[in-house]
Amino acid sequence: MKSKLVISLLAILVIVLAVFGYLMSSKELVSPKTFEREITKVETVSELDTVEDIEKDLTETDLTNLDAELDQIEAQIN
Repeated sequence: MKSKLVISLLAILVIVLAVFGYLMSSKELVSPKTFEREITKVETVSELDTVEDIEKDLTETDLTNLDAELDQIEAQIN
């Protein structure tokens, strides 16, 4: 009984370490600082509600890489 528990715990530990190792070696991780900076860029808009200000906010918002992560996810699935 005790040996089954030890084997189960070791198996779980190995799986957790394998997942952690994979994530650390993967180049797809985004650093928290980069993520926060990108979110701040998207959230930074003017408080004015005139058409000109809204158009200015829309033109200044960079949406070019919006679906880049989706392409990576699709590539991994297929």
